[in-house]
Amino acid sequence: MASDDELLRRSHFQRLATATRSLGMSRREIPNWIADTIYGFRGKITWPGGKPFDVDDEDIDAAFNDDGSFRWLSGFMYFDDVDPKQAPQRRILTRLRLIDLAFRISNPVRAGFIAK
Repeated sequence: MASDDELLRRSHFQRLATATRSLGMSRREIPNWIADTIYGFRGKITWPGGKPFDVDDEDIDAAFNDDGSFRWLSGFMYFDDVDPKQAPQRRILTRLRLIDLAFRISNPVRAGFIAK
């Protein structure tokens, strides 16, 4: 799993937005992909320090403030083509962590590019 510092880098944020857009999914499908990927993973998920990372059933919805429209994802994917002018805010860290984790599980090669 990526560290907070990695997730809050502008370059990581933009690469994650690019990878998310390339999924070709609607903003409402992406949380389902995240859930299917993370909950379907049978390996160990750990924090950078090695402590186990657990994702509960409602964590994904909670990370997106229980907004069933997931509008934030549309704005996020906008950064596929636009350079962010500032680093992401800490308040979206959980969202970024879940998206990044889904890529690390589903496509480790792509995740390596994102983290570069």
